[in-house]
Amino acid sequence: MERPQEAESRGREIPIEILQDILVRLPAKDVLRSSCVSKLWRCIVGDPSFRKLHGARHVAAPSESESLLVSVNREPGMRDEVSVFNLSADKAMCNVAIPSGYSLTNICNGFLCLTFHNHDQAPAVVCNPLTGETLEVPKAPPVSVSKEDGGGDIQLSHRFVLGFSPSTKEYKMFRFSFPASIYSSGHKTNYTAVYTLGSSRGWRQDRYLSRFCPRYSLPPPVHIDGNLYVPVVETRHNEYMPAVDAPSGRAARMLVLNVATEKHYMYRLPYNYDEGYHPAWKDMLANGFEMNGQMCLAVNVIYPRRKLQFWVMAPPCELEVKGCDKLYWDMRYCFDLGDDPFYFNTPRAAWLDNDQILCYRHAEFLYEHDTRGYSSSSNDCSMLFDQKVELPENPFPPRSSFSSHTWSVYGGYRPSLLSPLTFAVPPSQHEKGKKRQFEHTLLRAIRQSKNLIKGP
Repeated sequence: MERPQEAESRGREIPIEILQDILVRLPAKDVLRSSCVSKLWRCIVGDPSFRKLHGARHVAAPSESESLLVSVNREPGMRDEVSVFNLSADKAMCNVAIPSGYSLTNICNGFLCLTFHNHDQAPAVVCNPLTGETLEVPKAPPVSVSKEDGGGDIQLSHRFVLGFSPSTKEYKMFRFSFPASIYSSGHKTNYTAVYTLGSSRGWRQDRYLSRFCPRYSLPPPVHIDGNLYVPVVETRHNEYMPAVDAPSGRAARMLVLNVATEKHYMYRLPYNYDEGYHPAWKDMLANGFEMNGQMCLAVNVIYPRRKLQFWVMAPPCELEVKGCDKLYWDMRYCFDLGDDPFYFNTPRAAWLDNDQILCYRHAEFLYEHDTRGYSSSSNDCSMLFDQKVELPENPFPPRSSFSSHTWSVYGGYRPSLLSPLTFAVPPSQHEKGKKRQFEHTLLRAIRQSKNLIKGP
């Protein structure tokens, strides 16, 4: 017979449907904490359909995006490991083993995209740092270079980027393939391959005339509101890009790719060689990041006095109305760095944290400025950073032959419970059949060999 206390307790239990409706309305971090309340709550939060529903309902506003410290540890004889920290917490969000040689390409909503540098078929890895779950994206097919484009004589470089379309709710992995050398004679074709996460159709490939190279020395791509912003080097000479843009006839550009339509547009970057910018793009363009829903680019001015400029790009809808290939940037901040030395070939990063603190890392120094209460201006009136902090020395520099430890800070992260495993595509029945047939054939061959040894 049921005790009165147990009957009363059961009467107070919240029905599962109501509990699910309550939890799905909470922010991702609160939902994750609630899984510690009971086994029932943990079961609800761990259900893939609940996570998918929560991920579809909760898209943080630009002002709610967070910044992550991503650290990659490499040691001989061990798998590489990536550690992810939220800048507002001391404890790591996750520690995930990744394939050797992989590094972070970009952040897209609540996912990290990890890829192998410059390899066309090494599968990209998608990770949710809040849950620690990872998914290996199906391997992309090799690039087929046509005879008119040079056939197999053209050496290509490759880059993977993850994007999300708010209108279609789809995550897409893009692979850019382009000539490894910008001096490739006569080669004017770039190649793209697109894979929609969770799709059974596989990769789709395309080619188009262009001469841009998404160089790895340029800032990482940034995902904002369904568009990917990818700094590139363009070598095409036409009416839109006169040779005076750069002494070598090349120019750095901003490629804006719409994830839903897969169309791309090219726009000039906010610099002029006569205004003291560094002639090397990797040193001039410090970093790109999201600033309150807009693309922001940190640009180094080297002479006559060292400065750091922050340029904000107009949204794509405004760019399309105004026309193509003009300078649609607004200088939001300009900081005077005075006599601070400029270190070449050193790590650089810029971000805006959720406390609206503008941060810039140069080598082992961190510059910070509180943007609250500041009225932005387009003039070149230089400001001073609020403070300059010396960062601790890295005890495991990348040049070490035994181990290495590299880190950087990335903005634009929006916590999500969506599991990347939701997009896992089960192997086809044809593949399963081939594997089973091979296993049975293998067993028969081994048994037959044993019988021959034993004899009659």
